[in-house]
Amino acid sequence: MMKCREISRLVAMDGIRELGFRQRLELRLHVFMCRHCRRYLQQIRSLGRGARRLAHRDTPPHQRLREIERDILDQVRDD
Repeated sequence: MMKCREISRLVAMDGIRELGFRQRLELRLHVFMCRHCRRYLQQIRSLGRGARRLAHRDTPPHQRLREIERDILDQVRDD
């Protein structure tokens, strides 16, 4: 079974796509059982969604950075 450290490394490096069937199954089982990894995965996904959403706006880069910071902090507080 995978350990939390392996899960966090795979999620941070977007290495999940490269896993084989058995490793994906291990990852899913671990995330299902471990609330810490499940929460980390949810946070990473929501940060990615927020960054993609903000990247498509037509605002100056310095203003966009402030918006990204605000959205990230709001999302973390909501979780």
